[in-house]
Amino acid sequence: MLESLLKYEQEFFNKELDKEDSVAFRLTLKADLRQTYFHAMETFFELFFALNPKGKGSFDDEMIQFNLTHSNWQDTYRKIKEITEVETALDFLDEKIKFQKIEITIGHYLFYIGIFPTENTNSEIIDKIPESIEAIKHGIKIFAADFINREEYNAYKHGLRIVPSITRMMFVRADKMEEKLEFDLTDSMSFYTKTKHPDELRVVTKLFDSERDYQMTIFCSNLIHNIVFHRRAAMKFESDAEKFTEIPILLFGKESIELCHKVNVDVQDIVYTVKKNEVDFPS
Repeated sequence: MLESLLKYEQEFFNKELDKEDSVAFRLTLKADLRQTYFHAMETFFELFFALNPKGKGSFDDEMIQFNLTHSNWQDTYRKIKEITEVETALDFLDEKIKFQKIEITIGHYLFYIGIFPTENTNSEIIDKIPESIEAIKHGIKIFAADFINREEYNAYKHGLRIVPSITRMMFVRADKMEEKLEFDLTDSMSFYTKTKHPDELRVVTKLFDSERDYQMTIFCSNLIHNIVFHRRAAMKFESDAEKFTEIPILLFGKESIELCHKVNVDVQDIVYTVKKNEVDFPS
């Protein structure tokens, strides 16, 4: 979409946009893509924790709406934070459980429910599931590290705390004011956060990495698909059984996840503080 901007400008607007409005439109799309990635991660984690059977003694597939409605965001955030801090936080995915009299891992139950070793199941697929779950664990750690910055997510959701602020950053020699290095920050947004001092704001400028946001959103959506789609088939939530005569089984690898995770911009976060009495903002 970002590569065919003119096409969408013509679709959304009655007249051709001038350069300034075109830049603003492109920036809005990139900000929306960034928000979509956060929304996808939040959806994934809510489903992931709501369905996790560890310590429950039961399976909650048919109670998912009840559990999601009563979800405690502070508890969810604590669990996500734990994934970023504790190396073994996702080891429970390797623990064995019995589901429908079949012994599988919790990870298998969460992401590949219904894909069990039977006479009609391709054994090659079953053999690849443990490796896929290892890759998924790697991906979840990336999600947790990205999502843990709630200040950025809240700034997008509430709108008023995110603004286009910096367009360029240059490094110069102080004695000659000779430019040595320059970064184009046109595709960036700044958001404001609190510090320990009531008369001070922390300003974070983030250069959008839309390629990474797009790829990671697709990866996250595929995990959500695995959680939801296989349950619809295995638990017979659909009255039309013909929908599931052939089903896609998505397997994941660490290398492909790393390609999604790849950073494609030269600068990521620029951080500075502003006090109430300061009037000279960077531009």
